[in-house]
Amino acid sequence: MGLPLVPKKVRSCITVKHEIARGMLAEMAGIFVLVLFVDGGLAGGIVSGWISGTPVSTAFSSGMGVAFGIYTGLAVSGGHVNPAITVGLASVGKFPWRRVPLWILAQLIGAFCGASVVFGIYYQSIDALDGGNRTVFGPTGTGGIFCTYPQEYFGMGPGFVEQIINTGLLLHCTLMFFDERNGKPTKGMEPFFVGLSVAVIILAWGHNAGAPMNPARDLAGRLLTWLAGYGAEVWVPRGVHWWWIPTLVPPLGGIVGANFYYLFVELHHPAEDGDGEGVAEELRQIQNEDVKLVDLKVGVQSNGE
Repeated sequence: MGLPLVPKKVRSCITVKHEIARGMLAEMAGIFVLVLFVDGGLAGGIVSGWISGTPVSTAFSSGMGVAFGIYTGLAVSGGHVNPAITVGLASVGKFPWRRVPLWILAQLIGAFCGASVVFGIYYQSIDALDGGNRTVFGPTGTGGIFCTYPQEYFGMGPGFVEQIINTGLLLHCTLMFFDERNGKPTKGMEPFFVGLSVAVIILAWGHNAGAPMNPARDLAGRLLTWLAGYGAEVWVPRGVHWWWIPTLVPPLGGIVGANFYYLFVELHHPAEDGDGEGVAEELRQIQNEDVKLVDLKVGVQSNGE
């Protein structure tokens, strides 16, 4: 038997027993892993001029990064790793609203740490590309490694609608794959299929604005690049206040997508045998109570006579 690196006494001291704190740590770890894959894949492609990667390969690495992030915290925090998932699940009663701000805070911290690691590892590559002059767009632009930006022709109106569609599809697929009563994948494969859906959404909808879907990853990367000297353009690309679209709209899309699946599919599952027995038992209890009340009334009337 091997000797643990961390002694048992130390492990018992640092073990987090509080449920909410445990969940927040798992969310931080999960989205940290997610960002390492997503931003790392994009960094390799962008700094190499798409020699070390392609848009298709980065869609795949992003999707699998999401899957691995979900797997990281699934049993502890639910493996949301995305504020839009957290808000969407809360909107259909699958997650308590009181925990939503805490989960989002943990996701933002984990995403910022992940983006910082990618920036640190790829710092020399970025420097070799832009000569220390940090730019978002153009031949030496590397802003797209850490967050999403729209094409020059893409307006905010279509961008608003597109992000609702993108994130709505993600929440629809998430509820679908985790629905115990709708032919879901083999147990343990659900995060893989959620990640696959992310890759497909990026391939289908990523051209116009990068298909952000994850406000924590996007906002954390935007903040990091602003601090790293990319300038105000990270917030106002080409003079347009785009930053709020990938930050605030995906949670709205999450609510739309989660309720779409819930109202059109999950709510209408036929009753199972167990459900029928439960209803029948409840009816029997009600009938027994009625009988007791009738007997009581009859007894009172007899005593009155």
